Amino acid sequence: MALQEFNTYIEANERLSTKTRANYQHSYSKMADGLDKTLAKSNQKDIIEYIYTMTQNPNSRVQHINVAIQVRRHYGASVDKLVNTRMRLKLKIEEHKDAVNARKKEELPSMAELTRHLNTLYTEEKWRDVIIIYLLMTYNTRNKDLDLGIVSSKKHATDPDVNYLIHRKNDSVFVRHNYKTKSIYGVKRHAFRTVKVNRAIRNFVAEKGGFPEDGSPIWLLSTGHNKRVNESSIQKFIRARTFQGLCEGDYNKVAVSQINKLGDFSKLKRLSSNRGTCISTLISEYHLDFKSSD
Repeated sequence: MALQEFNTYIEANERLSTKTRANYQHSYSKMADGLDKTLAKSNQKDIIEYIYTMTQNPNSRVQHINVAIQVRRHYGASVDKLVNTRMRLKLKIEEHKDAVNARKKEELPSMAELTRHLNTLYTEEKWRDVIIIYLLMTYNTRNKDLDLGIVSSKKHATDPDVNYLIHRKNDSVFVRHNYKTKSIYGVKRHAFRTVKVNRAIRNFVAEKGGFPEDGSPIWLLSTGHNKRVNESSIQKFIRARTFQGLCEGDYNKVAVSQINKLGDFSKLKRLSSNRGTCISTLISEYHLDFKSSD
């Protein structure tokens, strides 16, 4: 009965993406395992109590409650208690985020420190690390954006699902086909002539034996013999090269907070464009002085 209830809901909501459907099904199945009745026929109090036994994570609790609300609304079942519980959980999440931001404001380095770290990598001739950190800082990327192939010509950047760094004689072009918000912002291309970084790219390619004759890429995130790292290892691979092991989100927090200090809205717009994130999200998620309760 539970499976039929969920399938009927899914069939009536064709707008849901494949990923969302999979997430909903996973959440629904976990809830259905602990309830005596289907989700639509269960008591709201029983649903809430069971969700609280499923996980201690407030974000996960909200996700499960969202699914319960959507399914019950489809069947015309009441959702008032679920909605109120979700609201209380969201307030706790925002309070926690404010506390984390306050702590990070004291702990995170300045942009000057991050820049000095990049310069140190250059003097130590850690060419791959220079490329990674330069792209991370300059274009405010997510980790997955840096999973790219370095090629010598546009004609070799042919896979529409692969990010590329096209290294030419006088400049380089960073091309992002595969990133989180591509469906909204489209393919991104950034050309740069930064001498030190282009030298780092040239030297990194040389360390790898030069560009392959068949035009295949040299992977920036790779282990020996140009073996591309698994997607599950990308975050760890990059954090091993960042300043004090910071994550890409922390780099973005430093950038957004510095822009606020300078009061330069044009830079915030540029950061928004670079990352593929709307300005309101940058402020609410990455501005360390932003208070969720305001």
